[in-house]
Amino acid sequence: MAARKAVTVRVSEPRLRRLMRARKARTQSDLINTLLAEEEERLRSHGVLRATAGTATRGELDGRLL
Repeated sequence: MAARKAVTVRVSEPRLRRLMRARKARTQSDLINTLLAEEEERLRSHGVLRATAGTATRGELDGRLL
């Protein structure tokens, strides 16, 4: 089982409320979990792009542009 660790950060109240409203997060925890999940997905996507960079053939690219 992975260890759990508490993290404390300082964020201005207006900035936090603005993000919570924009993301429709009910709690600070919901906002943080959403932001972390999005960042993890972004990192996975970039990893896939790096792993597949240069593997497409010219025919595949031409077909995608049409």
